[in-house]
Amino acid sequence: MDLRVLGELGLSTAEAKIYVALLETGPSKTGKIIDRTQLQSSTVYHVLGSLVEKGLVSYILQGKIKFYQSESPDSLKLFLEEKRRKLNELLPELKEKEKNSRDKQNAKVYDGLNGLKTAFNDILTSLDAGDEYYFFQVPKENLFNEQVTLFFRNYHLKRSEKKIKVRGLAVHSAKKKVKEIFKDIPHTNIKYLKEFTPSGVVIYKNKVITLDWDDVPTAFVIQSDAVARSYKRFFLQKWKKATP
Repeated sequence: MDLRVLGELGLSTAEAKIYVALLETGPSKTGKIIDRTQLQSSTVYHVLGSLVEKGLVSYILQGKIKFYQSESPDSLKLFLEEKRRKLNELLPELKEKEKNSRDKQNAKVYDGLNGLKTAFNDILTSLDAGDEYYFFQVPKENLFNEQVTLFFRNYHLKRSEKKIKVRGLAVHSAKKKVKEIFKDIPHTNIKYLKEFTPSGVVIYKNKVITLDWDDVPTAFVIQSDAVARSYKRFFLQKWKKATP
C-alpha cells in the first residue's frame, strides 16, 4: 500500500504506518506495534497519542494493559471533514491578513512545475466565468518540449471548464504547435503575428506572469496596477495587427 496517499491527507509517515498496521493486525499492545512497524518505542508512544486525539485509533484496557485498535477507514472522512471545518473557520482571518498586507507584496517567484501550477491556479481562482485575460505565447522552441505542451493543455482544459475566456498572441511559425495545444478547447481566441512579440507573458487583473522554461521552470509574478495596464495596452495594440 502506498502510504504517501495517507500523508497527502495529513498523516505523518509514522502515523500512517501505525494506523495501517493496526488495520492489519487488530487490537495490539505497543510491543507488537513496535515490532510490526520497526519504529522506535518513543515514536510509537507519541504517535499513538496523536492518533487517539485525531479519532483514528482507540484503545481498550485489559487489566492495566492497553490494547490499541484502529477505527474504521470511514473515520478518515470524519478526520478530513474536521480539518476542513477548522480551515473554513480560519479562512476569513487569513484573508483579512492577506488584504491588509497586499500593498506590501508586489512580486513573487515560483520555481519548478508545482510552482508554475500554483501561479496558474491563481488565475483560475481570481477570475470568474466570463472573465477574460491575455497572454503572449512562450518561446517557440519551448513548444517542442512535451512537458511544456502537456502543462498548458491540462491547464487550459481546466480554465475552459470554468468558462474563463482567454486571448492569446503567438508567432505564425509556431501556429501548428499552438493549435495542437488548444484543439477543441472552448473560450479560447488565438491570433498570430509575423513580427516578434514578448514571450511567455500572462496578463490578468492587476498581475503579470513572466515565464522562464530554461533549466528549472520559473514563474515571476508582479502585482501592480500600472504594470498590468501597460502590458494590457501593449497586448491590445498588437491584437489589432494580428490575424486568426
